[in-house]
Amino acid sequence: MSGRAVRAATRRVLRRLALALAVVAGATQPLLAQTPYSNAELIDGFMLTVFGAEVGNTARDLEAASVVKKFEGPVHYSIVSMANEDYSGSVRAFLRDLSRAVDGLTLSEAAAPRMADMVIFMVDRNDYVPTIRSEVWPGVDTGFLEENACSAVIAARPSGIERAFVFLVADEGFVPLSHCMVEEISQSLGPANDSDDLPDSIFNDSSEVNVFGVFDWYILNMLYDPRVRPGMRIDEVAAVLPDVIADARTRLPSIMATRPAIAAHASFTPP
Repeated sequence: MSGRAVRAATRRVLRRLALALAVVAGATQPLLAQTPYSNAELIDGFMLTVFGAEVGNTARDLEAASVVKKFEGPVHYSIVSMANEDYSGSVRAFLRDLSRAVDGLTLSEAAAPRMADMVIFMVDRNDYVPTIRSEVWPGVDTGFLEENACSAVIAARPSGIERAFVFLVADEGFVPLSHCMVEEISQSLGPANDSDDLPDSIFNDSSEVNVFGVFDWYILNMLYDPRVRPGMRIDEVAAVLPDVIADARTRLPSIMATRPAIAAHASFTPP
C-alpha cells in the first residue's frame, strides 16, 4: 500500500473514532475519555509546534523558541479589511468558534486596532508585501513573511505574547483564505512552528489538512491550560502535560457534538 493510501486509510479510521465520540457525547461513561491520539502523539505535536519558530537564527531568536509563548488573559483582536471583497464576517465567526472551543482562551473584538492584542489584516495580493512592510514593528526582518502566501508575526516576552499581526490575502478564493486564516491565527496564539512530522495538523505545510481539526484543538487546549505558563521550558511543560491532556480528553466529546462551521467551510472537523 502506498504512503498516500496508508494516510488515507488512517484518516478514515480516525474520522470514525471522532464521530463515534460525538454520538456518545451525552453519556457519562469512561469511554468519553477515549480519543484518536495517544499521549505520546499529542506531546510530540505540542513540542514540535510550541517550541521552535520558522524565523530567525540569532541567539535571541533561539532563546525565544525554547520557551512557551502564549497570551495571558483575554485576547482582544481587530480586523482591518482593505481588500475589495470583505470576509470579515467569516474571520469573526472563526474567532468566535475558536474562543468557545479552546478552554482558557477568550477572544473578543477590540474597539479599534490600536487597542488590539491581535490585528488581522485582510488585503488583496498586490497590497500584501506593502502592508507587511508598513505595519510590522521595527527590528523584524520581514523577508520571510513577504515570501509566504500568508503570514503572522508575534512579539513575546517571558511573561507572554504582547501582540500579534496576521496578514491574509482575500482575492485568491475563499478556500485558500480560510486555510491561511486557520493556520496563521492559530499560530499567532503561540504554536508558531510548522513540522512535516504532523500529518493531521494544519501546522504542516506538507499535509492535506486545511481546517481546524481535532489534533490542533488538542495543541491549543494544552497550551491554554493554566498549568502551562509563558516562559516554561520543555522539561517544565513535560511534567504537567499528561494531566493537561487527561482533562482535555474529557472535554472533546461535547465540543465534537456541537462543532461549528463558518460559511460553507468547516472550521472544526475530525481529521
